[in-house]
Amino acid sequence: MHRLSVQAIMRPAAVTIGPDELVIEAAARMEEHNIRRLPVVDEDERLIGIVTDSDVLEVESAGSALNAYEPDAGEEWLAVADIMTREVVTIPAGATVGELAQLLLDNKFGGVPVVERDPATGENRLVGMVTEMDIFRYIAAAHAQELSALIGMPATSAAR
Repeated sequence: MHRLSVQAIMRPAAVTIGPDELVIEAAARMEEHNIRRLPVVDEDERLIGIVTDSDVLEVESAGSALNAYEPDAGEEWLAVADIMTREVVTIPAGATVGELAQLLLDNKFGGVPVVERDPATGENRLVGMVTEMDIFRYIAAAHAQELSALIGMPATSAAR
């Protein structure tokens, strides 16, 4: 299992957000899709950052109510670019699940964007997201298959 590729367990249709979209929109998108992180992509779908539910909560708890209000300046809502992490930890689609697990443990992350290098430009393109839940789902499915195989075996074979 640890040699299985990340591509085999990732969710290929990652929900994304643009850097100019509002933080309040990021919060709504995360809630709508029941996710904790959103890759930030530019108009060419290049990964340029990531925003997490913790980033949004930090802004809310700082009392900014998701906007940067200054008296006499009008109300200016914070954009995702204002709070996103620009140095994104990623994993290549061809990496193994074992490498993914180590990356998540080393960084204390719950998930990371999955990328592939574009041979024409050399840039990383977002191809999906993978989380600890994807690893758990794979393990649970493998366990269910093993149990099913054992139940289907004759009792004398299973006892060995």
